[in-house]
Amino acid sequence: MQKGDFIRINYTGRIKETGEIFDKGEKIPIVVGEGFVIKGLDEIIQKMNVGESKTEEIPPEKAFGKRLPELVKIIHLSEFRKHNTNPYPGMIIKADNLYGRVLSVSSGRVKIDFNHPLAGKILEYDIEIVEKIEKSEEKVNALVEFFSGEKNPEVKISEKTVKIKLKNKLSEVQKNRISESVKKYLKVEKVLFIEEF
Repeated sequence: MQKGDFIRINYTGRIKETGEIFDKGEKIPIVVGEGFVIKGLDEIIQKMNVGESKTEEIPPEKAFGKRLPELVKIIHLSEFRKHNTNPYPGMIIKADNLYGRVLSVSSGRVKIDFNHPLAGKILEYDIEIVEKIEKSEEKVNALVEFFSGEKNPEVKISEKTVKIKLKNKLSEVQKNRISESVKKYLKVEKVLFIEEF
């Protein structure tokens, strides 16, 4: 596979230590070498061919990073009380655009871990390249599916414009990501979204 190839993959991601499956996907569209999957997985895919399957280990630094002790913070319970929140172990909270998990609540202090839940873990992936996507319309379909989950929208491509007719309403963020990607990979100037009422 080459950087920039459009492909569909099947994968199962496990935590090596426990064997626990944390992610699974079938016929997921991605663009090779463009950050659609974690770095370690991208590197493995670039050494594979269509129809090939592999099981590989990915170290933390090529997955979700190492666990950083400085991302475990102690916050006074009074801060939560100000926001009418009653923290408990396992609770997910958002602070300063970071998501964290409450580890413990005791003697007026709340211990929160802002590391990614899979940080510091060695991951094991079963990966299979199902197909390579060649047609421009199918590439647009793949990008719409990746960023919104919507499958097989109606796509029309003329010289420098791509028209995408959607079944579901998408957010501005989704439309933005889709249009930027379509312009980047299909070298067009304009992306039109058509919603029918």
